[in-house]
Amino acid sequence: MQQHIDVRQVSVANLTIGRADPIRFVEAAASAGFGAVGLLLMTATPQPLEFEILGKPEAVRDLKSALKSNAMRVFDVEAFVLSPSADLARFRKALETGAEVGATHISAIGTQLSKDSTFLTKSEREDLFGGLCDQAAEYGLHVGVEYMLYRDVATWRDALDLVESAGRPNAGLIVDVLHHYRGAGTADDLASIPSNRIAYAQLSDARKVSPGIDNLPAEARGDRLALGDGAIPLSEYLDALPDDTQLVIETPVANQLAWTISDRMQSAADRSRDYFAQRAAAIAKSL
Repeated sequence: MQQHIDVRQVSVANLTIGRADPIRFVEAAASAGFGAVGLLLMTATPQPLEFEILGKPEAVRDLKSALKSNAMRVFDVEAFVLSPSADLARFRKALETGAEVGATHISAIGTQLSKDSTFLTKSEREDLFGGLCDQAAEYGLHVGVEYMLYRDVATWRDALDLVESAGRPNAGLIVDVLHHYRGAGTADDLASIPSNRIAYAQLSDARKVSPGIDNLPAEARGDRLALGDGAIPLSEYLDALPDDTQLVIETPVANQLAWTISDRMQSAADRSRDYFAQRAAAIAKSL
């Protein structure tokens, strides 16, 4: 990964703020200095979306207007869950809407592990994923697979196997450094993944001690740390990624939940700038 990283070239994930109106999210991201945003079009949890735009042309028009007036772009839309209940017709609506607002990538994830969950077989998952990739290709979208220990696509090896088995050119891995770290993934593991199979990387930090697997979802969704505040070997991971990897900041910080959207977004941008500057200085010093 290149030495100098400009936050204006970085996207900020919806999860960094959580349940926020998309237009307010775009405005706050632009004000903080980010160049792009990720949007939540479909929920990955049993909880319904608070701000739904699928099937609402007026909401989509307003969002497009906000993006244009704030000189912002949409990088990715999420989340396409690979489960027995997956609805390809609804997937298509989300893909169409994602493309309409300018997204270039989408995220796919496995089924969350729980006593009530039902799961696809390996061949069923490959077929569903391949179909999603084919649909996405119609809209010029690249599909990333995000691996998480608490879902049935659990590790980077699982994700890479799914991508390679599907054999679609518009598919790759989403490297969320939190999930990679919690799964004991290393920088060498990242370096071993073919560069054309890295879709993008989501950056955050975390405490060294992992919560139990039942508590991993809560950590991922609301208790991460700002870059440089934890134990994840971020610089090693970044060094292992291809230079052109799109970076996404995904830092929902628990003690900021009572802050305003603007303040949380500004903190995410400022802390990321500080980390990138410190990393660049350390690299320069070592040369």
